[in-house]
Amino acid sequence: MNIHLSDKLTNQLPAKRPARRNSVRRRETEDCIIDAFARLLVRDGVAGIGVNALIKEAGVGKKPLYDYFGGLEGVAVEWVRRRGIWPPLEDIVGEPLSSFDKRRPAEKLRLINRRCAEMLRKNAPLCELLSGEFIRSKEMKQAVDHVRQLVRLDFERVLKSDPILSGEDYLALNTIAYAATTYLALRAHCQPRFFGFDLSTETSWQIVMNMFDRVLDNAELGIASRKKKVD
Repeated sequence: MNIHLSDKLTNQLPAKRPARRNSVRRRETEDCIIDAFARLLVRDGVAGIGVNALIKEAGVGKKPLYDYFGGLEGVAVEWVRRRGIWPPLEDIVGEPLSSFDKRRPAEKLRLINRRCAEMLRKNAPLCELLSGEFIRSKEMKQAVDHVRQLVRLDFERVLKSDPILSGEDYLALNTIAYAATTYLALRAHCQPRFFGFDLSTETSWQIVMNMFDRVLDNAELGIASRKKKVD
């Protein structure tokens, strides 16, 4: 009885090993394709990414690309998901959310917009990906939408943390702040010289961001003043 049981277990072992090896090999191939995607994104931009360019960079055939990811869009989305391209909100604002929630409304908007811009400015692959939104790359649309969804959830968390931020004035202020800081971050990566400033340098970047802080402070005073007149 024991001999038969031992033989049975022994016979089962070889069948499991290839499955494990195949799983490891698949993961290695997937990582290879995702890493190749990131390299292409930085080197050639969104416009330079295509199936043929990607498989050449990765050194694989088309079959694993479509079998594992379903195509180029799938690679882009998995790159965002697996590489932690968009960090948690606490990492963005640089403090526990319990502390962040106690800040003034305009201070919250200033902090999250400024930190998001600084993070984006230092992340060349993410800058390239988001630029795909403007060149209408069909292959990158799903990945861009995924990043935008992560951004939207973080901003919704901030805006809903304070009833004041849900008002029309602050929603409009955040729209302007986010559009401005995102554009400046993308500009710093793609075309850094802008109205006499080189946004790729820390000196110029800090000058512009410090002015952004003052603009939001003044906007907060303006909103408060207008509210008093209405009341």
